[in-house]
Amino acid sequence: MKLTQPFSISSRLLPALTIGGATIQLEYAMREGREGRTRYQWIIDLPDGTEHTGNDLQSGCQGGNLQEGFQSLLSFLAAAGESYRYKAMDGENSDLFPEPITLWASLNADEIGMASLELEETPGLIEE
Repeated sequence: MKLTQPFSISSRLLPALTIGGATIQLEYAMREGREGRTRYQWIIDLPDGTEHTGNDLQSGCQGGNLQEGFQSLLSFLAAAGESYRYKAMDGENSDLFPEPITLWASLNADEIGMASLELEETPGLIEE
């Protein structure tokens, strides 16, 4: 696997993005996705040292690669953060992630948006 900035290799030897002091990592999940979709396992290490994981992220139809998985994850993080800014944990999308991640996403919305845009506009940052 070859990674190009802004990606790096995490301490878990996974492709990672560093945003707002957090390390966002993604890999293919061991659990199969539904209806031909790719399922991803995400790990987010927040600046306070807490670790949060999940394997509920799936690609669109016909699967996806890791860069597309990161794009989707950033999109959901942005939605959760935006929702939190308006209604705290009562917002429509604020329960997509555990509260510490949602709060972090709300505080780092600009950086998440910039990273998301960079991934969308620059295909091939992760060569598998």
